[in-house]
Amino acid sequence: MTSTTSLLRVVVTTALIAALGVCGTASPAMAAPDLQLPFPCGQKWQLNTWAHAPALDMVKEPDQHGTDGATLIAPAAGTVNQSYYHDNAGNMIQIDHGGGYFTTYIHLQSRAVSDGDRVRKGTVIGKVGKTGPTSNGHPHLHFELGMDANGDGSASWGYAGSERVRPTFNGVTYGQANGQEWNNVESHNCPEPSPEGVASIYGVLPDGRLTYTAIDAATGRRTHGAVVSTATLGFTPKAMATLNFNTILVTKDNDTGGKLYRVDIRTNRDTLAFDPPVYLASGYTHELLAYDGKTHLYGIANGTLRRYTITATKPTQTSITDNTVIGKGFTLKTLTTTGPDWLLGTTTGGQLISYQIRGTDSWQRHQLRDTTWQVFDHLLSPGGGVYYGHHHDDSMHSYIDNNPHDGRDDDLSKQNTVDTRGWGQTLLSAQPATVT
Repeated sequence: MTSTTSLLRVVVTTALIAALGVCGTASPAMAAPDLQLPFPCGQKWQLNTWAHAPALDMVKEPDQHGTDGATLIAPAAGTVNQSYYHDNAGNMIQIDHGGGYFTTYIHLQSRAVSDGDRVRKGTVIGKVGKTGPTSNGHPHLHFELGMDANGDGSASWGYAGSERVRPTFNGVTYGQANGQEWNNVESHNCPEPSPEGVASIYGVLPDGRLTYTAIDAATGRRTHGAVVSTATLGFTPKAMATLNFNTILVTKDNDTGGKLYRVDIRTNRDTLAFDPPVYLASGYTHELLAYDGKTHLYGIANGTLRRYTITATKPTQTSITDNTVIGKGFTLKTLTTTGPDWLLGTTTGGQLISYQIRGTDSWQRHQLRDTTWQVFDHLLSPGGGVYYGHHHDDSMHSYIDNNPHDGRDDDLSKQNTVDTRGWGQTLLSAQPATVT
């Protein structure tokens, strides 16, 4: 054992017996977050339990060189629960990963996040250091995974009897007993692949003219348009759904019969031109429409969700079939689809809700956010976990959900603002399944 390693053993056996948090017991009941090492992809670190299993002390390989000041990144998505200077632990951060699980980092040289900040896997949160008396001046990361067993909204840390549990990184569990050491543990905390593809967005201006805009999903930046038509629809539309690159469905506003029209786009490159709307059928009194990119068209009228099957790329009345009532209580302000039979919408109260639709009276509801999304009057998704929110001030904002079908929001984060102004459309709809 090197003298440096011996010093680290002294640090952990003498300093971390003192209480650094509040009392609790470890009793995990839900699946732990999918953690990676809190260091950049490909780096190798030595992990030790010393005398405080299941907590881990981490130093950089080889020979601990480069530990002091090493970049610290989030091992999974979450929300910063604590970020402050502790009298004994020095700079510390705790992240809430959902499901009652928290990760804690102490002795940091610096902190790059504050309470309430949302982080994604790989977000830089600080630098490894040696702050606080209990570091004994030796650079290392003291890491803990905690489970909020007593339900107080946090996880106690830093001493035997706290709510810490054994962590698992990249599918391998550590911290089973005192006096264990793991060498050259490689970080697989690698960048998430960026969404690929172009979001094709059609819109309707207040005067009835159509617009087309393209957004690069990887950057969230507008790359084409808005291209505006010269012709108007000839009526005020109520709801809109894009079927494919050159086919749109719209319903007529202030029409008790619920007329449904198909609009065929001839070109949207330098100018936008379309054929006169083709009347398809009546009975479509929906305030909201969305197509899932495969076969199903969804519509909501007075809180009732219906599903239709579309069997042609240019549907006629006979190729829209299977008028099925899914259920009631879908009081949404906005509606889009994130995949086949997956809906996403917002409420006037600001909730963001995802639904997996199976059939009549059969669906699963996931409330992703409790509030703040009321500012959007249109919600669009071209697929690939990319969401666009149209703000009532005519701005457009992009979000990325790393897994739009997991029913969780800890991997949902804002990408950027597409435009601060310029989106004055009264209706907007994205072509589905163009982004992966």
